[in-house]
Amino acid sequence: MLNFRTLLVSAGATLATVAGASAADLPNYVPPPAAVYSPAPAYTWTGPYAGLVGGYGWGGGTAANSGWTGGGYLGYNLQTNQNLVVGLEADALFANKSGSNGTTTITNNFNGTVRGRLGYAVDRFMIYGTGGLAVGNLGSTAPSESTTKVGWTAGAGVEMALTDKVTGRVEYRHTDLGQFPSTGVNYTSNDILVGIGFKF
Repeated sequence: MLNFRTLLVSAGATLATVAGASAADLPNYVPPPAAVYSPAPAYTWTGPYAGLVGGYGWGGGTAANSGWTGGGYLGYNLQTNQNLVVGLEADALFANKSGSNGTTTITNNFNGTVRGRLGYAVDRFMIYGTGGLAVGNLGSTAPSESTTKVGWTAGAGVEMALTDKVTGRVEYRHTDLGQFPSTGVNYTSNDILVGIGFKF
Protein backbone atom coordinates (compact mmCIF):
# COMPACT_ATOMS: atom_id res chain seq x y z
CA MET A 1 0.00 0.00 0.00
CA LEU A 2 1.37 3.38 -1.04
CA ASN A 3 2.50 5.64 1.68
CA PHE A 4 0.66 8.98 1.77
CA ARG A 5 3.96 10.83 1.96
CA THR A 6 5.29 9.06 -1.15
CA LEU A 7 2.12 9.92 -3.03
CA LEU A 8 2.40 13.58 -2.09
CA VAL A 9 6.05 13.79 -3.23
CA SER A 10 5.21 12.14 -6.56
CA ALA A 11 2.35 14.56 -7.20
CA GLY A 12 4.59 17.54 -6.45
CA ALA A 13 7.29 16.30 -8.81
CA THR A 14 4.72 15.82 -11.58
CA LEU A 15 3.35 19.34 -11.14
CA ALA A 16 6.86 20.80 -11.21
CA THR A 17 7.62 18.94 -14.44
CA VAL A 18 4.42 20.12 -16.13
CA ALA A 19 4.95 23.72 -15.01
CA GLY A 20 8.54 23.70 -16.29
CA ALA A 21 7.46 22.37 -19.67
CA SER A 22 4.67 24.98 -19.96
CA ALA A 23 7.07 27.81 -19.06
CA ALA A 24 9.50 26.62 -21.73
CA ASP A 25 6.71 26.83 -24.32
CA LEU A 26 5.92 30.49 -23.52
CA PRO A 27 7.44 33.18 -25.88
CA ASN A 28 10.13 35.40 -24.46
CA TYR A 29 8.68 38.72 -23.20
CA VAL A 30 10.03 41.74 -25.08
CA PRO A 31 9.12 45.09 -23.48
CA PRO A 32 7.72 47.75 -25.86
CA PRO A 33 10.19 50.46 -26.93
CA ALA A 34 10.31 53.49 -24.69
CA ALA A 35 8.38 56.51 -25.95
CA VAL A 36 10.68 59.15 -27.42
CA TYR A 37 9.66 62.80 -26.97
CA SER A 38 10.13 64.75 -30.20
CA PRO A 39 9.31 68.42 -29.69
CA ALA A 40 8.24 70.44 -32.71
CA PRO A 41 11.22 72.19 -34.33
CA ALA A 42 11.63 75.84 -33.40
CA TYR A 43 10.58 78.35 -36.05
CA THR A 44 13.41 79.92 -38.02
CA TRP A 45 13.34 83.27 -39.82
CA THR A 46 16.22 82.28 -42.09
CA GLY A 47 15.50 82.26 -45.82
CA PRO A 48 14.26 84.31 -48.77
CA TYR A 49 10.81 85.87 -48.83
CA ALA A 50 8.56 88.21 -50.81
CA GLY A 51 5.35 90.04 -50.03
CA LEU A 52 2.81 92.76 -50.61
CA VAL A 53 2.49 95.95 -48.56
CA GLY A 54 0.20 98.94 -48.43
CA GLY A 55 -0.62 101.87 -46.20
CA TYR A 56 -0.92 105.58 -45.72
CA GLY A 57 1.66 108.35 -45.61
CA TRP A 58 1.68 111.93 -44.43
CA GLY A 59 4.36 114.48 -45.07
CA GLY A 60 6.49 117.04 -43.42
CA GLY A 61 9.00 119.44 -44.89
CA THR A 62 7.86 122.67 -46.50
CA ALA A 63 5.07 121.08 -48.56
CA ALA A 64 3.11 118.71 -46.32
CA ASN A 65 1.84 115.81 -48.39
CA SER A 66 -0.41 112.84 -47.72
CA GLY A 67 -1.95 109.88 -49.52
CA TRP A 68 -1.88 106.13 -49.97
CA THR A 69 1.02 103.92 -51.00
CA GLY A 70 1.40 100.25 -51.88
CA GLY A 71 3.52 97.71 -53.73
CA GLY A 72 5.77 94.74 -53.13
CA TYR A 73 8.94 93.76 -51.31
CA LEU A 74 11.49 90.96 -51.30
CA GLY A 75 14.38 90.09 -49.04
CA TYR A 76 16.47 87.56 -47.18
CA ASN A 77 16.76 86.93 -43.43
CA LEU A 78 19.50 85.13 -41.53
CA GLN A 79 18.82 84.08 -37.95
CA THR A 80 22.34 84.07 -36.55
CA ASN A 81 21.47 82.63 -33.13
CA GLN A 82 18.37 81.94 -31.10
CA ASN A 83 17.12 85.55 -31.17
CA LEU A 84 19.15 87.77 -33.52
CA VAL A 85 17.94 88.19 -37.12
CA VAL A 86 19.79 90.20 -39.78
CA GLY A 87 18.54 90.77 -43.30
CA LEU A 88 18.44 92.79 -46.48
CA GLU A 89 15.22 93.98 -48.09
CA ALA A 90 14.16 95.99 -51.15
CA ASP A 91 10.75 97.35 -52.08
CA ALA A 92 8.99 99.22 -54.87
CA LEU A 93 5.91 101.27 -53.90
CA PHE A 94 3.47 103.23 -55.99
CA ALA A 95 1.95 106.27 -54.30
CA ASN A 96 -0.71 108.93 -54.67
CA LYS A 97 0.64 111.67 -52.41
CA SER A 98 0.48 115.42 -52.83
CA GLY A 99 0.96 118.54 -50.76
CA SER A 100 1.20 122.30 -51.23
CA ASN A 101 3.15 125.14 -49.67
CA GLY A 102 0.81 127.76 -51.13
CA THR A 103 3.01 128.41 -54.15
CA THR A 104 3.45 125.00 -55.70
CA THR A 105 2.02 121.53 -55.29
CA ILE A 106 4.45 118.63 -54.86
CA THR A 107 3.37 115.13 -55.90
CA ASN A 108 4.94 111.76 -55.20
CA ASN A 109 3.92 108.70 -57.22
CA PHE A 110 6.74 106.18 -56.81
CA ASN A 111 9.27 105.18 -54.15
CA GLY A 112 11.85 102.44 -53.86
CA THR A 113 14.20 101.46 -51.05
CA VAL A 114 17.08 99.10 -50.31
CA ARG A 115 17.40 98.57 -46.56
CA GLY A 116 19.14 96.54 -43.95
CA ARG A 117 17.08 94.94 -41.18
CA LEU A 118 18.09 94.00 -37.64
CA GLY A 119 15.58 92.09 -35.56
CA TYR A 120 15.08 90.38 -32.23
CA ALA A 121 12.94 87.25 -32.54
CA VAL A 122 11.13 85.22 -29.93
CA ASP A 123 10.02 82.11 -31.81
CA ARG A 124 7.38 83.37 -34.29
CA PHE A 125 7.38 87.02 -33.19
CA MET A 126 10.00 89.60 -34.16
CA ILE A 127 10.60 93.29 -33.58
CA TYR A 128 13.02 94.99 -35.94
CA GLY A 129 14.62 98.21 -37.08
CA THR A 130 15.30 99.03 -40.71
CA GLY A 131 17.12 101.71 -42.67
CA GLY A 132 18.92 102.47 -45.91
CA LEU A 133 18.73 104.10 -49.33
CA ALA A 134 15.51 105.65 -50.69
CA VAL A 135 14.65 106.79 -54.22
CA GLY A 136 11.49 108.70 -55.11
CA ASN A 137 9.84 110.40 -58.06
CA LEU A 138 8.63 113.94 -57.31
CA GLY A 139 6.65 116.38 -59.42
CA SER A 140 5.75 120.07 -59.03
CA THR A 141 3.13 122.36 -60.56
CA ALA A 142 5.06 125.66 -60.46
CA PRO A 143 7.26 125.23 -62.29
CA SER A 144 5.81 122.16 -63.98
CA GLU A 145 8.54 119.53 -63.76
CA SER A 146 9.41 116.16 -62.33
CA THR A 147 12.58 114.67 -60.94
CA THR A 148 13.93 111.57 -59.25
CA LYS A 149 15.49 112.18 -55.87
CA VAL A 150 17.81 109.99 -53.77
CA GLY A 151 17.64 110.14 -49.99
CA TRP A 152 17.36 107.92 -46.95
CA THR A 153 14.73 106.03 -44.99
CA ALA A 154 14.56 104.50 -41.52
CA GLY A 155 11.92 102.91 -39.35
CA ALA A 156 10.84 100.01 -37.18
CA GLY A 157 8.21 97.32 -37.17
CA VAL A 158 6.83 94.09 -35.78
CA GLU A 159 6.40 90.87 -37.71
CA MET A 160 4.73 87.56 -36.87
CA ALA A 161 4.81 84.16 -38.54
CA LEU A 162 1.14 83.29 -39.08
CA THR A 163 2.09 79.87 -40.47
CA ASP A 164 5.42 78.24 -41.35
CA LYS A 165 5.32 80.04 -44.72
CA VAL A 166 3.18 83.18 -44.20
CA THR A 167 4.11 86.25 -42.14
CA GLY A 168 2.30 89.48 -41.31
CA ARG A 169 3.86 92.83 -40.43
CA VAL A 170 3.15 96.40 -39.37
CA GLU A 171 5.88 98.97 -40.00
CA TYR A 172 6.52 102.68 -39.54
CA ARG A 173 9.00 104.37 -41.86
CA HIS A 174 10.32 107.92 -42.23
CA THR A 175 11.73 108.96 -45.63
CA ASP A 176 13.68 112.10 -46.52
CA LEU A 177 14.30 112.87 -50.21
CA GLY A 178 15.81 116.28 -49.63
CA GLN A 179 15.02 119.46 -51.52
CA PHE A 180 13.08 119.62 -54.76
CA PRO A 181 15.22 121.47 -57.34
CA SER A 182 14.10 124.98 -58.35
CA THR A 183 11.30 125.14 -55.77
CA GLY A 184 13.16 125.10 -52.47
CA VAL A 185 10.65 122.56 -51.12
CA ASN A 186 11.94 119.87 -48.78
CA TYR A 187 10.19 116.51 -49.13
CA THR A 188 9.77 114.09 -46.22
CA SER A 189 7.19 111.42 -45.59
CA ASN A 190 5.99 109.26 -42.70
CA ASP A 191 4.34 105.98 -43.63
CA ILE A 192 2.42 103.31 -41.77
CA LEU A 193 2.62 100.09 -43.79
CA VAL A 194 0.82 96.77 -43.35
CA GLY A 195 2.16 93.76 -45.23
CA ILE A 196 1.86 90.02 -45.77
CA GLY A 197 4.91 87.97 -46.74
CA PHE A 198 5.60 84.48 -48.09
CA LYS A 199 8.73 82.48 -47.24
CA PHE A 200 10.27 80.34 -49.97
